[in-house]
Amino acid sequence: MKWSQTSLLAAIEQTYGTLPGAMLAMLTKDIELRPLEGEEVERGLNTPYLGAEESMFTNEYAGISFKVELVGSGTLGVAPAWGPLMRACGMAEVIVADTSVEYTPISDAPESVAMHFQLGRNKHTLLGAQGNVSIELEKGIPYLSFDFKGLYVAPEDNALPTADFSAWPKPIPLGAGRTTDFELHGFEVVPSKLSIDAGNEVEFDPTLTTEKIEFLDRAMSGSVNIAAPNVADIDFFTRAKDSTTGNLQIKHGPAGGHRVTISCPKVQVKQPKYVERTKKAELEMALAILPQTGNDEFSLLLD
Repeated sequence: MKWSQTSLLAAIEQTYGTLPGAMLAMLTKDIELRPLEGEEVERGLNTPYLGAEESMFTNEYAGISFKVELVGSGTLGVAPAWGPLMRACGMAEVIVADTSVEYTPISDAPESVAMHFQLGRNKHTLLGAQGNVSIELEKGIPYLSFDFKGLYVAPEDNALPTADFSAWPKPIPLGAGRTTDFELHGFEVVPSKLSIDAGNEVEFDPTLTTEKIEFLDRAMSGSVNIAAPNVADIDFFTRAKDSTTGNLQIKHGPAGGHRVTISCPKVQVKQPKYVERTKKAELEMALAILPQTGNDEFSLLLD
């Protein structure tokens, strides 16, 4: 069994916890399966002798984490291959034919995915999976990072499937001329790093008669590093002290199905501090990404 021979298939479930028909190949990086999680219950039996005793494993579930490259489908109004993953992270997918695809958060009825992870001939299936997503923008390739929990299914012996990655265009590296229009609180500043975390709270919820992955809460946050501005131009220290909010926006890639626009209309900067990067002063800040009227704190637009 070779460590490098892995496969991940995923698809939206039409019925929770039920394996759908066709599944799509996910082109992943840094994949890590947690094949068996749960609780060990000590029996605590009384015996006339010393020694360890067996425990019972219960409330079993599985988990998986990985990255995918953040890139559009390459066709206007066509959802990307990673779309099902976003939908299972509490995001609505809105498609405008021949125009755009947009992902925004929802508070009710999140969807779920089924997944087949395979290492060699060992196939592990997760059903009813839901999770969290974060965005990582730093020099190089932009990524979406996912972490899912799903219902446990006993592993099977299975031949590795044929992977069709035709729905995955090559990514567009971050950088000048490709990454543009970064705004923070209405000011054009120079970023070197940006991360956004959906902050989804997802837990396995077993009862006496049922089991389910529950999507419980969301609190979006992030962090940003920018070239340290003169306080006469923009004073993020005072803005942080006064809990001032403002927008955040960044665009990446060319129009025509490749462009990604991230928008957060109400962002609070926190704990600004100076850091050094290649002998230049930067301002590092935590971000609280806040809703305005509800389910509107974040948008990822592909056009």
